[in-house]
Amino acid sequence: MMLVRPVTLSDHDEILALAREAGIGMTSLPPDSSVLERKIQRSVNSCKGTPEAEKEDAFLFVLVDTQTNKLVGTTGVVAHVGLRHPFYSYKLSTIVQASSELDVYSYQRVLHMVNDYTGASEIGSLFLLPEYRRDGIGRFLSRSRFLMLAELPHLFSDMVISEIRGVQDDQGDSPFYQNLAKFFFQMEFQRADFIHATQGGQFISDLMPKYPIYVKLLNQKAQDVIGLPLAASQAAMHLLEKEGFRYQGYIDVFDAGPTLQCERTTIRVVRKSKRATLTEIKDVAEDTKYMVSSTALPNFRVAYTGLEKNTTGVTLNKEAAEQLMFKKGDTLRYYEV
Repeated sequence: MMLVRPVTLSDHDEILALAREAGIGMTSLPPDSSVLERKIQRSVNSCKGTPEAEKEDAFLFVLVDTQTNKLVGTTGVVAHVGLRHPFYSYKLSTIVQASSELDVYSYQRVLHMVNDYTGASEIGSLFLLPEYRRDGIGRFLSRSRFLMLAELPHLFSDMVISEIRGVQDDQGDSPFYQNLAKFFFQMEFQRADFIHATQGGQFISDLMPKYPIYVKLLNQKAQDVIGLPLAASQAAMHLLEKEGFRYQGYIDVFDAGPTLQCERTTIRVVRKSKRATLTEIKDVAEDTKYMVSSTALPNFRVAYTGLEKNTTGVTLNKEAAEQLMFKKGDTLRYYEV
């Protein structure tokens, strides 16, 4: 069975191995031992209800193969971004310039540096080992965090966002970064990306131009990748779009990857998941898989398992009940994957 559970301090070495497998481009899961140690501790504190500051909960979860007790993936939610360190995006907009004397009328795409997502909840840290990208496991891992948004809405914002990795070449460089930000940061893309992941975005404010960027003035390679996802991130983006997330013209300031957004209450899993009482524990059919979650911290967990509905509630098998720390009469939330 596959189980999503909160990260623990003892998971550090396995999380570091997963981060190295994911690569440096995944800024929410950087392959840095000390940074990951802080992220894990922050999540542990948040699950205990003792975040570093009000509204600064950040939850990191691990996906466990219960047959081997091996960590095979990660996922996470930051309750509110931009409250301590500014959260920057480029907003792509259109302006019209015209001259009646010359009879010239032109549309121009312009990038504005904005902090429009300040206070939004951000989902991220989604990674799954390649050998487990089968049988709907990736879909389960991606959607599992939405059960938390549904069950504990008071912890999160009305707006939920996800930054999708932008286009990179075979050497791991971003065409967008090479033709814009590099001139101001004076360092290679991967170093800037790593600093952003580990130290925050203050240097963006310090070094990037405050004025609008006319897209036409950029190199054609940079123009062509604005708002496009990395090929490896297309599947994750497609899953989010199925949940109701949409691209609204906001892009990452480094690689121009799209930022998707959705009102929390309109996310499909949030809307359609249901609460029920666990009334029976016995073997159930596994033909149809469900996400089944607990309903409270500090041990918020989600299992990928079979479930049967009955007249008074639902039935789970013994392993799922044990992994979710359930007993008869407990309340759970479920969603058919």
